[in-house]
Amino acid sequence: NACLFLFPFFIIMFLSVTSYEWNNAKCDKYDYMIAAFCGGIAGLVDVFFVGDPLNSVLGKNVDKAADGFVKKAAQFFWKNDQRTTGKSKKMPESLEQCISYLEQAFPVNYDARYAKDLDVEEGVLKGMRPGNHHLLSLAHSPDPIGLIFSIIDQFMGYASFVDNGKIIHVIPKKTSNAIPYLQGTNLISMLFCGFVNWIGHIISDFVGSSNTRSAGKTGRGAGIPIPFYELFLLCDFGNFDGKTLAETMVEVFEEGYDARFGITMAIPVVMNELMIKVIWMIRQKFIRGKTWKESIPTQKHADLRIMLIVGDATLCVIDGTEAAIQGISKGNIVSFICHLNLVGWTRLILLVLKELRIRLGSVMGDIVNRFFNEMMEEILTPAEKQRIRDFYSRLNAYDQQLAVLFSEFVAQIEKEYRELYAEIDATFDEQKSIEERADHSVKLAQISGVSDDRIVKSISELDDLFG
Repeated sequence: NACLFLFPFFIIMFLSVTSYEWNNAKCDKYDYMIAAFCGGIAGLVDVFFVGDPLNSVLGKNVDKAADGFVKKAAQFFWKNDQRTTGKSKKMPESLEQCISYLEQAFPVNYDARYAKDLDVEEGVLKGMRPGNHHLLSLAHSPDPIGLIFSIIDQFMGYASFVDNGKIIHVIPKKTSNAIPYLQGTNLISMLFCGFVNWIGHIISDFVGSSNTRSAGKTGRGAGIPIPFYELFLLCDFGNFDGKTLAETMVEVFEEGYDARFGITMAIPVVMNELMIKVIWMIRQKFIRGKTWKESIPTQKHADLRIMLIVGDATLCVIDGTEAAIQGISKGNIVSFICHLNLVGWTRLILLVLKELRIRLGSVMGDIVNRFFNEMMEEILTPAEKQRIRDFYSRLNAYDQQLAVLFSEFVAQIEKEYRELYAEIDATFDEQKSIEERADHSVKLAQISGVSDDRIVKSISELDDLFG
């Protein structure tokens, strides 16, 4: 309800900001044409070469590169594996062997494929299967969320999943062969081992399991989700052909919308930005007479930021149109989402939000504060307002007291340090006599906190010390 209440406010603010920025971005008509042209080229690449996960021309090349990466990673780990037992005697060669080695070398307790592998009640995680368990298991996500849940799961011995829009923690059954050991002798080493174990296991699942990628099988295998894609699982609402948004996004993932396809979708997005930045830099140098240093593309250039927004928006319009033709026109929401370039749309949203923050950072704060104050004026009673004013008065009084105490503390520290450095200088001042330097050394030791019984105060005490 709160989000719905604030939504019109942010829409109005966004529209006014857009109008202001487009009038002050210092872009000429050629900048807009270049941005739209680059976005159009990238959009056509997205339509004809990215498409959907199962029919993507670029996706097939990315899949091959991912397979090669997993092979090289497995062979690298095998060469540096110092174990005397449990390690395969021959270096893994085929993709199946490499994945199998990584699965064995980096076991985790949250790798259950079915609900029957977990100690859960009837009906919990009933839809989990090999094609989606990497998505439902939060620790399989290649992002900070996945790392956090992986460390927690490895330390606590349970597995974290999302079921019906809620995060649940369940205990794996010992019969599932998913009960590993957590190495390390102290907290720091255990955290490091848990992190390395998470990385290794993510790589083992990157292109599917050893069973699905064995010789003779033609499938891609169930990979790992795109970073932060797991957040869709919390969206257990809506009605898309009788299913919630979370259930729909699980189906999309099962269609191959995984991290490998995420890399594929990023290709036209990166290409669009590179083209815009290179052309912008050339125009700055040779058309507008700027130096090379001034022509380096950074976020401080308002015209470049607007060009990136225009270019990415053009890409997204073309992508959205193609997705609508492929999906909505056929009444298939899953096909529609599979054809959407999630990376491009996310990039566009981030660019717009960054532009709002750069240009209206303080203004937005003032607007929110004014809105909050006006809302409080209508809601609070006079007695409540007085209590709030009294509360802020007490806070201000405490702040003043803390400021005084802090000033006194700083003054005392400065005084002690001045005395300390004065005694250090006097102790090592060769122009003073030995007796004077000895007296200052005693004072230096006392100021430094040396106990009195350990300070040598005279020559006789020095003679007694050395016999």
